[in-house]
Amino acid sequence: MPVITLGSRSFAGPFLAPLWSPPRSAAIYAVMAPGWRLLTFRALEFDHAEELSSGLLKQHAKYREWLTIVGTEWNLYIATYEMPLSTASERGAVLREVSRSYRPAFKPLSSAADNMPDLKTLLLARALRSSEEKP
Repeated sequence: MPVITLGSRSFAGPFLAPLWSPPRSAAIYAVMAPGWRLLTFRALEFDHAEELSSGLLKQHAKYREWLTIVGTEWNLYIATYEMPLSTASERGAVLREVSRSYRPAFKPLSSAADNMPDLKTLLLARALRSSEEKP
């Protein structure tokens, strides 16, 4: 099983989101995009769930924003840090620790926004696409 270190924790993955078979467990998860170099990834967002499911990412409020960044769901990856029998507050504490030490590049959407990506997100998406077009 592949493993990636994010912050100070070892996450299982990254796994291609459309093909991912989630474990039925409470966990922290990282939504990831391919990096600039081969076999590198960068976290777009960290979150937690009481039980992971295959529809987890598509139901997330930021799903459209992530697709704008990566271009297609086939460029979206997920990595998980399982925490079986954990409480929401325990997962929240680990989530804050990982987020603080990793510092995801994308800030939360404001509640007033109509799920449109912000300017920084659009510029990063454009830079990703233009770098993929170069030989």
